[in-house]
This record gives sequence, structure tokens and C-alpha cells, in this order.
Amino acid sequence: MSSPVLIAAPVAARHNVTRHWLGIGLLVASLLALYAPVFARLIAQWWSDPNYAYGFLVPPFCAWLVFERRHRLRALAVQPRAAGLLLVFAALGILLVGKLGSELLLTRASFLLMLAGLIVTLRGWRWLRALAFPLAFLGFMIPWPTLIYNLATIPLKNIATRTGVGLLAWTGLPILREGNLIILPAAMLDVVAACSGIRSLLALLALATAYGYLLEPSRWRRALLIAAMPPLAVLSNAVRIALTILLTFRFGDAASHGIWHMLTGLQVFAVALIGLVLLQRALHVRPEPRRVHV
Repeated sequence: MSSPVLIAAPVAARHNVTRHWLGIGLLVASLLALYAPVFARLIAQWWSDPNYAYGFLVPPFCAWLVFERRHRLRALAVQPRAAGLLLVFAALGILLVGKLGSELLLTRASFLLMLAGLIVTLRGWRWLRALAFPLAFLGFMIPWPTLIYNLATIPLKNIATRTGVGLLAWTGLPILREGNLIILPAAMLDVVAACSGIRSLLALLALATAYGYLLEPSRWRRALLIAAMPPLAVLSNAVRIALTILLTFRFGDAASHGIWHMLTGLQVFAVALIGLVLLQRALHVRPEPRRVHV
């Protein structure tokens, strides 16, 4: 006959597991209920604004990052800290202020702070340090404020237009630039905000961060790869403008629309990615040690 103690132990363990998952379920449900309007507007913006379409990829990638370090997390001691509640309350306050002021950035940023607070409250500071990168990367899903977006777009548009036209100076083709207008004999091209390079820059910054994390062990090289993205995005966009000008000379105004426009858009990412890979390889090139003959 089995001992009551031996029977009770597995039953208690099952109850603990049930309570554990029930608690997680309630927590996730509460978060979804609290941030449902925030998520709905965020997803709508990813869907409707091509500048932030890459946002759909950010949460799955962060989930994979957490899954990838699951063994490291299991090895960490669980040390809940009440100080995490301060972050939770701060997140709730920011969410309230954001809702009252209709400030989307605050409502979205409060979700990241809420996650950090819950991690510290339930698991401790070590868990927060272990999850710092996935949590920070989640910030790429938040669109830039309109003011900052516009401030970045104007100089990028000017630099890309000037550089794109400058790349064709050697051809001797009749090209006149007036601001962001490129006047050709048979067509006039207007470099609008969407063609400024800001769209590719936003996605490339996230891509360079993920690339550096996955393939580059050195922190300073990772930082350099990310810092190289703005000039690479501007250069690749200038190449796109130069190609569009050449195609317009060959095929007319249709070259700035439709399939040609889409192909030159893909070229922007291709040039930037090639530049990123070449830069990383160049950073690993070391001079051969001098041989001293004795």
C-alpha cells in the first residue's frame, strides 16, 4: 500500500504547476486587456504605413531571442524584488498620461517599462539583465514621433538628391537639380519624403542591430555596424536616385513608377546589406605580425 506522503507529493507538485501557469495566464490576460487599444493602433500603423511595416517582424524576433536563452534563464536564481513595482506604477502613470494627452509614444513606451517592472517584481534584477537585449530590441517596433521623423527626413532628402545627381556628373547628361526636383529633358523627378532614405534607414537600423547581435561577438564592432547604417542608407538611396535618373533617360517617365520603382527600392537594401557585410569583414582584418629573424 502506498504511503500517503508519497501520493501527496506529486499531487502538490501538480497543483503548484497549475497555479504557476494560471498566474501566468492571468498576467498575460491583464496585460492584453490593459494595452489592447495601444496594440491595436500600433498594428494598424504597421499595416498602413510602409515606413514601419518591418514592425511585424520585431515581436517574433524578440520572442525567439528569449527562447534562445531559455537555458541561461533556467540557471538564474529567482529573486523577486519589490522595487520592480515602482517600475510597474511608473509604467501605469506614463500610460495614463499618454492616454489623456493622446501621445502614442508614451503609451507604447510604457509597455516596455511595464515588462521590465514585471520581470524585476517576479524574477529579479538578474533576469532583467539577461533579458535586456530582447527588451531593448522591442523598442524598434515603436514608430518615431512625427516631429523627429520630419526633422530627419528633410536633411536626408537633400543629401540623397545632391549625392544621387553628383554620382552622374561624369556622364555629361543634361541634369538640372533645383532643391529636391531633378529636371531632365523629358521628365521631372521629385524626391519626396518616402524616397529620402528614412524608410530604409529605420528598417536597416533594426537589421544591423540584429545582425551585430547574432554574428558579431565584439560590442564595439556591433556599435560601429549600427553607427554605419545612416551613411550606408544615404549612399544606397543616392545610388537608387542615380539609377532612376538613368532609367528615366532610357525608358521615360515610366521608370520612376511601377516595377522599376520597386526594383530600385530593393536595390537600396541590397547595397546597404553588402556594405554591412563588407564593413564587418573589414573590421576583422588584422595586419600580419612582423616576423623578426634572429
